[in-house]
Amino acid sequence: MSQQAHPKSAAEALQLLQKHNTVLLKDQLAGRVMQDQIRPVSPWQYQGIKFESYFLPALHLSGDSLDYFVLDNGRIFFYLADVAGSGTSAALLSMLLKSITREYLYAQPVPIDVTPAAILRHINQRLLTYHAERHITLICGIIDLQHNLLRWSVGGHLPLPVLYSEGKAQFLFGEGQPVGLFEDGQYNDEQMPLPHAFSLSLFSDGVFDVLPEEGLVDSEAALPSLVSAVCGDYKKMIDCLGLANCINMPDDIAILVLSRNLA
Repeated sequence: MSQQAHPKSAAEALQLLQKHNTVLLKDQLAGRVMQDQIRPVSPWQYQGIKFESYFLPALHLSGDSLDYFVLDNGRIFFYLADVAGSGTSAALLSMLLKSITREYLYAQPVPIDVTPAAILRHINQRLLTYHAERHITLICGIIDLQHNLLRWSVGGHLPLPVLYSEGKAQFLFGEGQPVGLFEDGQYNDEQMPLPHAFSLSLFSDGVFDVLPEEGLVDSEAALPSLVSAVCGDYKKMIDCLGLANCINMPDDIAILVLSRNLA
């Protein structure tokens, strides 16, 4: 009797496992649809500044995220973030980041002098209250169109943004700690005049997986040359990276390109 029952119970266990996998897959796909729906419109343009973004999840859900929206007084806020790890928990934290950011910048009067570093400090403190045991690297910035300034702050994120202007591409500078990791996280504000014609490219570190160079250092160093080769153009950059043909990537990839008056 035991020999006859064992195959049956094994078959039932396999059937139950398959059923659970089907439910999990449906749940993951539903989560991906939700993530797609809450991402900002791309392309999007405001007062001559164009925003274009690209996502390639390693799994169905992504821990990479980005957002951009208008503040007051002719300012535009933006960020690109990468949650440590991948999968459902990373995706949930990326959605929490969006909620924290929008709540802070929408639910109360935003001081005219609010800076990217102040925003990172707020995000850091809020994330620590959730005890998520995951951190986030990100870059956030504010474009002040009234004064034609770009302000930004770095929260432990690599690669740094690449600015293309007047035929040259170079990394922006900046350093700081990831958010959600240290109680006294340190963040610095940087700023520069915004060129009349430019593009600013932000990447998650998953982009290193599609570059031909070997090693993190060489891959990172190649990014300005890549941006320069395509003259800062978003569509040419996506084609050059071959992202349309990428499947089963080891890490999420997110790209955000801001541009104005590109030829």
